[in-house]
Amino acid sequence: MDSKPKPSRRKQLLQNLALSAAVFLLCLAGAEIVLRWLGYGNLEIYQPDAKLYWRLKPEQDCFTKIDRKPVHINSLGTRGEEFAPQKPAGTFRILSLGDSRTFGWGLSQRETYSDRFGQLWQARLGSSNKVEVINAGVNAWSYSQMLVFYRDFATAWQPDLVILGEANLWTQFSEQNSEVFVKQFMSRVRLKNFLRRFALYHYIVEVKLKNFYERHRTKFIPVDPQQDSLFKEQQQNDPDAVFRTAIQDLCSLVKSNRAQPVLLFLPALDDLTATNESRVLQMKRTVAERLQVPLVDTTPRLRSEGKTLYLDADPVHFNAAGNERIAAALCESLTPPARPANP
Repeated sequence: MDSKPKPSRRKQLLQNLALSAAVFLLCLAGAEIVLRWLGYGNLEIYQPDAKLYWRLKPEQDCFTKIDRKPVHINSLGTRGEEFAPQKPAGTFRILSLGDSRTFGWGLSQRETYSDRFGQLWQARLGSSNKVEVINAGVNAWSYSQMLVFYRDFATAWQPDLVILGEANLWTQFSEQNSEVFVKQFMSRVRLKNFLRRFALYHYIVEVKLKNFYERHRTKFIPVDPQQDSLFKEQQQNDPDAVFRTAIQDLCSLVKSNRAQPVLLFLPALDDLTATNESRVLQMKRTVAERLQVPLVDTTPRLRSEGKTLYLDADPVHFNAAGNERIAAALCESLTPPARPANP
């Protein structure tokens, strides 16, 4: 009886490689499932945008990378509940612009200063108007991006009060950048989004290889122009002038739309004990005096409790208690409007 012919060496090699690949992918799938069960992954996803560079992808439910707090992004691409683009009658609408400190890094929606301020403001206005807060904070946004967002999207929402928080001061994303720059950066956003969909990436790269991630995060966002060749021509010699102009132009645009701009200064931990005034506070103070808009410096209210108001090992982002004090400072510094939100 003839024995079956043995497969060729090449065929055996391909079969072994296919089997090894299948086992490897099965292990990856198993690890992905286990890590998701343990709470890793499901981070917020960003949508590439030719003018804004990146914005929150609408209609997603995810969690903060720090402390795994639930996040809902509504159909209009802002954090929080759905709202009608056309402001309802009898509504006092607050638009809160800023970076991750406004978005609520490591916080639930109810713990953010924007939401807490809305509750306090509702108590001050009473039943005369319904207070509605739109949290438009986006991780690593610059003031120029906030200006474009307000002009192209939020103006139509008719906010009565626009709070301008802090921004990414490393980069200058603006409409003046070349098409080549925009195209290159869009590819970075897409790659970042692809990786952030996996719990394995979250656990291995952003947690276990945190130091490696911090060194190489400039390949995505936020970007440090001093370490990134893509930004050498784009970065201006005087970034403070660029940011100051963006802040001023945004405040002027808000006022032209019959809304009240408010400049909010959120100090980093070092700012609480610094002898010299922060350059960001200096910029905002200059604009506030020039345009006669309110400036709320939260430093005095935060100084006494220091680092207890910030997230653990994070000198920039505030915890729930810190956000509570920021909201109180806003409420105490502003005067309720004399006229109804919808005359």
